[in-house]
Amino acid sequence: MMLYPKLIAVDAFPVEEDGKNLYCIRDPQNSDNNPLIVSELALYIMTFFDGNNTIDSIIAQIKKKYGREIEKSEFESLIEMLDDALLLENEKYFNHQKAVESSFNNSDTREAYLSNLSYPGSKDKLTALLDDFYVKAENKIPTQEKTGLLRGIISPHIDFTRGGTSYALAYRELLNGTDADTYLIFGTTHYAQIDNPFIVTRKSFSTPLGTADTNTQFIDKLGKKCGWDICEGEIFHRTEHSIEFQVVFLQHILADKKNFTIVPILCNSFHQFVSEGSSPSEDHRISTFLSELKQLVESLGNSVFIIAGVDLAHVGPKFGDKDQVDEKILSWISKKDAISMEFTENIDAEGFYRSVEEEKDKRKICGLSSIYSMLKVTDATFGTVLDYDKALEEDTGSVVTFASAGYYKGGT
Repeated sequence: MMLYPKLIAVDAFPVEEDGKNLYCIRDPQNSDNNPLIVSELALYIMTFFDGNNTIDSIIAQIKKKYGREIEKSEFESLIEMLDDALLLENEKYFNHQKAVESSFNNSDTREAYLSNLSYPGSKDKLTALLDDFYVKAENKIPTQEKTGLLRGIISPHIDFTRGGTSYALAYRELLNGTDADTYLIFGTTHYAQIDNPFIVTRKSFSTPLGTADTNTQFIDKLGKKCGWDICEGEIFHRTEHSIEFQVVFLQHILADKKNFTIVPILCNSFHQFVSEGSSPSEDHRISTFLSELKQLVESLGNSVFIIAGVDLAHVGPKFGDKDQVDEKILSWISKKDAISMEFTENIDAEGFYRSVEEEKDKRKICGLSSIYSMLKVTDATFGTVLDYDKALEEDTGSVVTFASAGYYKGGT
């Protein structure tokens, strides 16, 4: 048995099973393993698995909180279960991660990670699903003629089941035509543990709808201008869904219309700047990357189109809050989201950022860095919110909000 057990970074959220309040534990970077369902006591025990506590010291803490002494055999069973699920930092886990990373690095293609999990793995079934979203989008909000040239969109990155119609309301804008053949996609990296503020990949993206090639020439120019390895941390693209979902919708809407390439960019967290009350613009690498990227985009004119795959608020016990959401909290979230989105309509990156920073990201806007980056780079002159919605989880008392928006140049 491990003397100083250490848990990897995991997702943990409440679930109900057979009338019991339990918790789901999973590795966010490895959906190949089945999640574990554990009791509140087991979850509490795991909070001490930081590599610094001995089994005896943990037993003492449990006795203090719960008034009962845990047998070492119970620890052994829990540790064995976590080890089998590759949730402990040990040689077995690191060997597995090394093999996964080696396989990813040696491939020119980023394979669809969530095919057959979040969406159908069959081309025909996936196409039918996406077609239906556009029907629902038209029923929800009939198409309206827009003025100005479409230069970018904000689309959700929530699962298709809950956000499919909102995706369609964003990508429907592309049906009116665009001169672009390169699609720059800003996505949120939810789990990257690296300092690189923007993680780019040269790998093509494969989905059931085909393969979307990257614009490697564009990426190489950008990397040369920045002067550091902009692909550092590329492994985090492997499991991240925020760009994969955009590629699926992009392939569908552009099918049989034109050849295109993508520039996939995962945006790292702005948590440090929010905590300090500073602006991301004060960071040398962030300001340099976005400035050089903007110049590249401007040099190519209307042939480059910008997409931000983002969600907005994440509030409730599932996301670390003490209280479940109620009508008062939902109303507050909606009002704050509207203020933030109005800044995006005005192409005001700093105003958008400050609308989140001033509350110390109480809403936990996971699209903060992606939206900020898009607003810094785009040549659009105004935006329009196309849809706003929420996914409320009654069993956890938590909510995710998301929006779709179009960004245009010229017109009104």
